[in-house]
Amino acid sequence: ALPLVADPAEVAPTLMGTRQATLDPVRWDALREHCAAHGVTPSAALFAAFGVAISRACGHRRFLLNTLQLNRLPLHPDVPRLVGAFSSTMLVPVDLPAAPLFTDLARIAQRDLGEAMAHNLVTGVEVSRELGRRLGTRRPVAPVVFQSTLGVDAALGSEVPGEAGPLGVIDLASHHQQLRTPQVALELRLFELRGELVMVFSLVEELFDAKDVDALFAEVTGLVESLVTGDGWAAGVPLPEAVDAPRDGASGAPSRLSVPTPVTAAWDGAETPGAPRGALEEEVAARWSELLERPVTDRAADFFALGGDSLLAVRMLAALARDGRGRVTPRRFLERPTPAGLARALTEPAGD
Repeated sequence: ALPLVADPAEVAPTLMGTRQATLDPVRWDALREHCAAHGVTPSAALFAAFGVAISRACGHRRFLLNTLQLNRLPLHPDVPRLVGAFSSTMLVPVDLPAAPLFTDLARIAQRDLGEAMAHNLVTGVEVSRELGRRLGTRRPVAPVVFQSTLGVDAALGSEVPGEAGPLGVIDLASHHQQLRTPQVALELRLFELRGELVMVFSLVEELFDAKDVDALFAEVTGLVESLVTGDGWAAGVPLPEAVDAPRDGASGAPSRLSVPTPVTAAWDGAETPGAPRGALEEEVAARWSELLERPVTDRAADFFALGGDSLLAVRMLAALARDGRGRVTPRRFLERPTPAGLARALTEPAGD
């Protein structure tokens, strides 16, 4: 439940801001040696450090983090020859003990990451949609992300090339990072380049007080430095007394970034299950049936639960606009991705 200065629903960033720090090869080697001595991977240790910093900033010890994982499944003999972003999201619940040593936290993180990866056939996107359905909200349920590619080079049997032919030497100065990731408010990204560990915060600047972000990043890098020297491993880790986050009220803009409170208020009866009502809902249902190649008979059916994805949604919205039925932004559609919800959005377009 990170403090916010703006309602996420009202913010439309063009690019995400960044904070960046590095460990030189000597300190990075020292960190890896300490991780090996304690029986954990660097990713697990840094996940634990990130979790500690988030917990202190939030004021509670139980929360949900999103991660991005390599997911290159051997479904065909030619999969190794394919070029693509073979990855998927994975939600990892964090439940920190009251008075731990950091070594314990790192081992807990490694256990929890391993357990979550054992269920990688169900993606974080699917779990998020189900959580949103049960909570009665369309807000992102896990907008804080941890991403690490540490160790991927070893797994693939090669390192990132140090040169790029006529483009010259590849180093950190060659990297200019500008991101825009939907439904992500804050992300810690870790990667290795030319023997250095690179730690990058990417965030929606409009959501947070800059001082809070700077303090959070300093907390992460300070914990990492204590692991490099070795002092932090056996140290006790002060954490908040509260286990769970306080809940915002069901109405009004959220003041903290967390899993939103369940919404129980009715939406004018517009999504009561049943057959489509009116010509526009019937047209939407018919278009979905053709696009998804399955009958759509429930006005409250979720587009994504029916097998749709973001690309199909964009195509469908573009077709509606092209045919003169009205313009609805993907963001507006995601608020109520049902035949009834889309029909309502088409007749009452938002100002965004």
